[in-house]
Amino acid sequence: MVTHQVEIERKYDVAGNKKPKLKLHKLEHFTVGDPVEHDMSATYYDTADLLLARSAVAVRRRTGGSDDGWHVKYEAGAVRGELHYEPLKTAPDRLPAALRKVLLGLTLGEDLQPVATVDTRRTLYPVLAEDGQYAELCLDAVSARDERAGVTREWTECEVELTRDDLTEKQAKAVFEAVETVLFAAGAEPSSSVAKIARALGQDGGDVVRVVSPEHAAVTSDDAADAASAGFAPGAGESEGEQPSGKGSSNDEGSSKDTSSSKNKGSGKKKDKGSAKGKSSKNGKDTKNGKSSAGSGGGHAKGNDAASSSDTGDRGERTGADVLAEMISHLTSQLQRWDFAVRIEAEDSVHQMRVRSRALRSVLQASRGFVAEDVVADMEQRLKDLARVLGDARDQEVALERLDVLLDGQPAGVLSGAAKEELREAASHLGTGTGRAVRRELDSQDYLQLVRDLHALGRGEGFTEEAAALSDRKFAKAVLGAALNRVVVTASTTTPEPGAEVSLSDMAMDVGERIALPGKDALQTAAAFEVLHETRKAAKSARYVSEALGRAHAKAGKKRIRAAAVAKDYQDDLGVITDAAVMEEWLARAARSFQRTGKDRYAVGVLHGMELTELRNGMLEAAEILEDLVEDLRDELPSQD
Repeated sequence: MVTHQVEIERKYDVAGNKKPKLKLHKLEHFTVGDPVEHDMSATYYDTADLLLARSAVAVRRRTGGSDDGWHVKYEAGAVRGELHYEPLKTAPDRLPAALRKVLLGLTLGEDLQPVATVDTRRTLYPVLAEDGQYAELCLDAVSARDERAGVTREWTECEVELTRDDLTEKQAKAVFEAVETVLFAAGAEPSSSVAKIARALGQDGGDVVRVVSPEHAAVTSDDAADAASAGFAPGAGESEGEQPSGKGSSNDEGSSKDTSSSKNKGSGKKKDKGSAKGKSSKNGKDTKNGKSSAGSGGGHAKGNDAASSSDTGDRGERTGADVLAEMISHLTSQLQRWDFAVRIEAEDSVHQMRVRSRALRSVLQASRGFVAEDVVADMEQRLKDLARVLGDARDQEVALERLDVLLDGQPAGVLSGAAKEELREAASHLGTGTGRAVRRELDSQDYLQLVRDLHALGRGEGFTEEAAALSDRKFAKAVLGAALNRVVVTASTTTPEPGAEVSLSDMAMDVGERIALPGKDALQTAAAFEVLHETRKAAKSARYVSEALGRAHAKAGKKRIRAAAVAKDYQDDLGVITDAAVMEEWLARAARSFQRTGKDRYAVGVLHGMELTELRNGMLEAAEILEDLVEDLRDELPSQD
C-alpha cells in the first residue's frame, strides 16, 4: 500500500552538543502535550552517481517511530511532499516494485544501494489549541554515517509540522510564530538544510554538524565531492519561470492562460516596431561528425544539471559546445524531474514534461550544423514520438479545463445540471486511455534509452567541430537566429492551389472538413490551419531556445531576444485558435459517443456549435495575424551584426 501526503513544515538548526532548553510553557495561545520519544533508524538509498539526490528526491527505509516503512521525499515543481510504502511482508528490507517503478525515470534502471544510515532520537511534542492539535514539534538528536566516505556526523535539529489540513492561513501562521518564538529564544535558527541525507553526505551544515568519526576527518574523497554536487540545495527544483502553471490552455506555457471563448484574437493589432529591418540569418555551416572538446554539462558525470564551465570560469571563454552541452543537460534533468511528477500524478506534470521534450527538440532543430546530422535526425524523431504520446494526454487535459469554462459560461436554464454532469463524466472517461499510454511509454526501454542518449549528448558526444569553434555569443546568435528564421519562413507559407497535393495532419484535415472559409475549398482550409498550427509551434520553439540560452547565460543580442518575445506574443493569439480546434474535435467525439449510448446530445451539440463558430472566426483572422507576425519579426531582427 502507498500513501501520499503534502508536507507543511519548517526546520530549525540547534548549535552545540547539548539538548536545547525549550521553554514550551511560554507558547502564546497554545499548549504542549506530553512528549513522546522514539528511537528511529533510516537507511537512505541512491544510485552510485547519486542520481536521486540530483533531482531533489530522497529514498529511505525507516524503522521505529510511527511511520515505519519506505519513504520517498520529493520536490515536484513548487510542491514538496512524501510518498509512503508499506514494507514487503516477506522481505521488509527489499525495495517494493511499485517504489522502483516510480523512480525509474530518475534512476534509468540503475541499482539503488545504501548511501547513508541516519539514527535519530526524536522527542515529539503535540502543539494543542482549544479546538485540538495543530502541529507537532520534533526535537531530533541525529547521528548519521556516510556509508561511502566512512564518516559519522552528528547534529541537533527541530521541525514543526502542521498535523491538520483544515487550518486557515491565519491559524497556520499563528502556530508557526508561537513555536518559533520559543525556539529562537533557545538559540535555534532557520535550517540551511533541505533533508537529513544532505547533511549525512557532508553537503551542508557548517558549524551545526560535528564530525565525530573518524576524529577530525577531512572530507576530501570523490564520494564527498559527489555529495556536494547533488541536488538538495534549497531551490534546486526549478529555475525561475519554470514553476507549474496549474490549469490553462494547451499553449505549453509556464503560466496559466485564460481559456474563455471571449479572448481577443489580436486581429490587426500591431506591436511597436523597432528601427532595424531585415531577416535573421541562418546558420549555414556544413555538418561534420566529431565531438566537442568541451563536453561540459555532465549528465551522469560529476555535477548536477547546472554544473558547467559557466560556473567555473570566465563566461567569455566558453565555446558554443559548452553552451549547447549546458542547455541539453539542464533540459534533460528537467525532463526527468517531470517524469517523476507524472508517475506520481502531480498537477500539471504531463504538460510540463511535454514542454521539456519539445524544448529539447527545439534546441536540436536550431543547432543543426553543431550536432552530427544523423544524431539530430534520430533524436528529433524520438523526442517527437514522446511529445506525441504526452500531447494526446495534454489535449484531454485542455478539453477538460475548457469544458468547465464553457459549461460555467452558459446562461441559467440553457443546459440542465444533469446534462452538465453527464458531459463532465464523459470527459473523465475519454482521457483514461491516454493516461495508460503515457505510463506505458515512460516504462519502455526505448524511452529510458532516449534519456541515456540525451545525457551522452549533454556531455558533448555527437557535437561537430563547429560547435567548439564558435564563441558562446556567436553560437547563441546563430541558434536563436535559426529558430526565429523558421518562424518567418513558416508564417510566410502560401495556401496551395486548388487540387494540389499536400501532406497535412489529421487535425488540419478535420478542420477543413468542419468549417468553410470564403474562397477556399476543404483542402485549402486545412492547409491554412496547418500553416497557423506550424507557425505557433515554431514560435514556441524560438521561445524555448531563447529561454534555454538565457539559463545558460549565453547572450544572443537584444534584438533577437526582443524578436523572440514578439513571437511569444503572437503564439498566445494563435493558441486561442488551436485550442478551439482541440475542443471542437473532442466535442465531436463526445457527440458520437453519446449517439452510440443513446444519451441526450443537446448539451454537447450546443457547445460544439459554439466551438465551431469560435474556430471559424479565428481562422478568418489568421491570415492577418500571420502577416503582422512576419512584419513585426522582420522589423525587430537585426539586418547584420
